[in-house]
Amino acid sequence: MSRRPDEHDQLASLLRMLPAPEPPAHLASAARQRYHEAIAARARREALMGLLAALIGLVVTASLVVTVTEPSTLIVWFADTVADLARWTAGIGVVLALVPLVAWGSVVLGSAATVLSLFVARARAVALAK
Repeated sequence: MSRRPDEHDQLASLLRMLPAPEPPAHLASAARQRYHEAIAARARREALMGLLAALIGLVVTASLVVTVTEPSTLIVWFADTVADLARWTAGIGVVLALVPLVAWGSVVLGSAATVLSLFVARARAVALAK
């Protein structure tokens, strides 16, 4: 019982018999570089389109807000926001004045140590990935 070879196998063997020059050595690296450049260009286009869409949405929203509300309402909202900001700034000033310098020093050193450890962990992860 002999099995007849598939047409796919016949095609593969015929293709192997065709004389073809070897591809250049730099073909794979050049193709990879072109691929990465194309992906980067695509990401830039997507980011630009997203930014453009966000700006158009902001303009449309602002125009709708201006047409629906009176200008005095916007001025009142702006004044209220500035007053809230002033209250928060005064509160932060009070907290900074009441808490001793030693406590702030320990908080700053602890935060710096945390951020530094995150950078070290990321550098190790990148080094292991390579």
